[in-house]
Amino acid sequence: MVTVLLIDDSAFQRKIITKILNELGHDVITADNGHEGVERILNEKPAIVLSDLLMPGYDGTWVLGQLKEREIKVPVIMVTSDVQTTTRDLCMSLGAFDYLNKPVQKNLLQATIKKALTAGTI
Repeated sequence: MVTVLLIDDSAFQRKIITKILNELGHDVITADNGHEGVERILNEKPAIVLSDLLMPGYDGTWVLGQLKEREIKVPVIMVTSDVQTTTRDLCMSLGAFDYLNKPVQKNLLQATIKKALTAGTI
């Protein structure tokens, strides 16, 4: 299907979400922090980005800010344990395509990726 970049500082979460994405037929590249994630976006041009929100150093909001500043148009789906409405609203205002809570549900992730691909944002 498509190449998905997964940015998450938790090796455990990267393993679980990568397994789901592979089952859905996607190629997955990973990064364990926001800085590495932005570098992978610039160099590897994934079709979709899944990013954790809370990471040490460069977090998910920093990633969104970098993409906005550089005018990079790639759908970013925030995947986080933070369920606060204010946090969701902040991410959406910074350009996130959608916002999913952990643990990620396979069917919801699949539907969100499909929606991002058909929304014409790529």
